[in-house]
Amino acid sequence: MFDIQQYKFDEQHNAIEIAGEAMIFHCHHYINYLQRSILDADYIDSRLFLVGSAADSVYYQLSNLCQGLAEDDAKKMAQDIYKSFGYGLIDLSSMTEAGIELTTYKSFFSKTWVQKFGLSKNPVDYYTSGFLASAYAVIYDKPLAEVQAIQTTCMACGDAFNTHVIKPGLVNFAIYPPKQPTQFKEVPKVSLDWEFEEVVTSAFLGAHAHFVGNEEGFIPAFGVYLIRCQSDWVNRLQFEFVKSMSEVAGEYGETLATELLLEAGHACGFFTYGGIMNSNEWNQAVKPYLKTKEDWIKGLAALVNTMGWGYHTAVELSQDRAVFRNYNDFEDMSYLRMYGQNNYPVHWANSGGFTGLMQLIYNTDIVDGKRIDTEEGFRQMRRSKAKYKTKMTKGISCGDDYLEVEVFL
Repeated sequence: MFDIQQYKFDEQHNAIEIAGEAMIFHCHHYINYLQRSILDADYIDSRLFLVGSAADSVYYQLSNLCQGLAEDDAKKMAQDIYKSFGYGLIDLSSMTEAGIELTTYKSFFSKTWVQKFGLSKNPVDYYTSGFLASAYAVIYDKPLAEVQAIQTTCMACGDAFNTHVIKPGLVNFAIYPPKQPTQFKEVPKVSLDWEFEEVVTSAFLGAHAHFVGNEEGFIPAFGVYLIRCQSDWVNRLQFEFVKSMSEVAGEYGETLATELLLEAGHACGFFTYGGIMNSNEWNQAVKPYLKTKEDWIKGLAALVNTMGWGYHTAVELSQDRAVFRNYNDFEDMSYLRMYGQNNYPVHWANSGGFTGLMQLIYNTDIVDGKRIDTEEGFRQMRRSKAKYKTKMTKGISCGDDYLEVEVFL
């Protein structure tokens, strides 16, 4: 029923929208590091926004996708996009207006959490709770504020399956106001200035349409597990985390939260980009054009510019210092849609990713063919005396024309 081929990539803005929601790809390394960073701050009630952020984005998307569909077709649509986006498998056939107690053996979050961190003390599949709450609200024409969602068992805790209970009642997750439409920043771009940029970008432009869930509802690609995220869902997690930490501990809490978010970005730069650079896709479509370490960075940028994250480019690039930009980056676009203007940059995933990329290229042997995508390799890199520093200098949500970050020794 759901057909990803109906949705075309916006080459002008390096973005893609599906049924009113901006969409991006993330991998299991980044998503799990982000969620664990949030959960480790157990003195804040993060469940409210971990579930609520997912429920909000999914509700508006499903409302558009299911408009005019009969009940059974709406259930099928929800199941299809959950699987297509890489989250696993759900069966909504038993859902009624009284709710559902859903069990599943295929969960992206439970599967990859155990791969990264081992068993968890508490359930970790907050996204699915939010997704199911939204599906119920859309299918039965209920406001989200009248839906309850809870996960009672989790494979990440050692259970045999995941169980989610959805029922009518006073909402037990955060509800957010309507968002503003996307306002792209139409400014001249500094190009990547690499002769093979167009070749590499063109090779991956249609790839997004092939990154869909397999028979288990997962998207294994580039040596990682991908998910197609509602951009506002994953970014609201960051923004609400900073807000919650600030409310608890003031300026110190805000600073700590932003450092943790940058670290999640570092993990993305190390594991995601490392996986890409060790993949068959990279070896076939990118590696033949690489002569220098700087080419590796530019080749990576040319590839990820097809992933919906905005347009990445390097204004300056050397081993000691780099200045990266991103035009219409996904974090700033999300912030503007959900909160409006801000007084400081908010692009932690992008900036941490740039820093992780510099560490990957200049402080490891990946360009010589060595695999470094291990937890111990990441820890060793982060302990290195040659560790790069990050300075976020510009942000679109602050009124600038682009995201800009300096990465330096």
